Amino acid sequence: MISEHFDTRTRINMKLALDRICRNRPSGDDHGFRKSVAENIIRCALTGRTGLGQLVDAGERAVIKTRSERTSA
Repeated sequence: MISEHFDTRTRINMKLALDRICRNRPSGDDHGFRKSVAENIIRCALTGRTGLGQLVDAGERAVIKTRSERTSA
């Protein structure tokens, strides 16, 4: 579970990053999209990069990856 691995500040930053990435995107409410973004944010945090900017960047990378996978399919 997430709460076992991260302190409160990190969990808040992770939630804020996920919300920032998904807000105002056409697929932002799609479970698969949010899951992909969240997984990238979690991987980033597990490496010790827990700042909000770092987590948002990780989420943006997931968006780019997801977009490229959809266009190549």
